[in-house]
Amino acid sequence: GIWGWQDVADQVIMVVRNIKRAMVEYHDILWDIDYAKTWEDAFKLIPNLYQERPPVDDFLAWRDERVFDEIKWYGWFIDYYMEGGLMRDMFTNKITTPEHWNMLMLPTAYTVEQLRYDIVVGNDTVVDPSYDPNCALVTNGCVPVKIISAEKLVDHKLGPAVSLEIADAVDGKQGMDLIAPEARGCVWKELIINKKGLKTFIDRYGDEDDYNFTRGHLESMVGELDRLIDKYGGNEWNQKKNAL
Repeated sequence: GIWGWQDVADQVIMVVRNIKRAMVEYHDILWDIDYAKTWEDAFKLIPNLYQERPPVDDFLAWRDERVFDEIKWYGWFIDYYMEGGLMRDMFTNKITTPEHWNMLMLPTAYTVEQLRYDIVVGNDTVVDPSYDPNCALVTNGCVPVKIISAEKLVDHKLGPAVSLEIADAVDGKQGMDLIAPEARGCVWKELIINKKGLKTFIDRYGDEDDYNFTRGHLESMVGELDRLIDKYGGNEWNQKKNAL
C-alpha cells in the first residue's frame, strides 16, 4: 500500500470496525472506486464514496473470491499496529523477512500461491524480527495511543463520549488546534446526527443486512477474533492499556 502520511504523522489512533461489517464496507468502497488498482485511479473516484450500495450479486461474487483472505488481513491490520509495525505474514501470522514483507505490500503483483510463506521464506527458517521502517517516520511509532470502535463512535448514546476520547488524544499536540471542550459535544452532534460533515459509511442508502456470508465465512471470522482475543488477553499484554 501507500504510506500516505509520509513523516507528518505524530501518533496513531486505530479505528476498528465489527469484522462482519468491515468486510461489507470494504467491498462497498471497492465498488465505489470501480475496484481501482492504483492510487491515481482510486483518487479520481473519491466523489463516488458512500453514495449508494452495490448490487448484492457483485458483493456475493467478491465475497466468494476474497473474504477468507480478507479475514486474515483484518487480523493482520490489528497485529501490525499493536506490535508497532512488526513484519508478519498475514496468512500464517509468522514473523517474516523484509523481502517477503515487500512482496506482501504489493498484493496485486503476486498470487496467493507466490506469496506463500513456506515458498518465499521456508517453514524451518529462523527469522529475526524486523519492523516496518515507515513506523520510524511517526514520532511515537505505530503503536496506537488510542483504539476506538467505529460503531461506538456513531452510536447515538456512546458516540459523544468516544469523540471526546479522540479529542483528548490529540488536544495540545503540535499543529492541532481544537475547539473549546464545552463545544466538542456539539461538533459530534452536527456531524453525526445532523449530517453536516462529509459522507461516511452510515450515509449509504439501503440495508447492510442484505449482504450475507456463508457459515464457513462466519466461522472463519469467529476463529480470527478468538485468535486476537487470546493473544491480546494473554499475560504478555495484560499490562498494556490498548489490549484491555
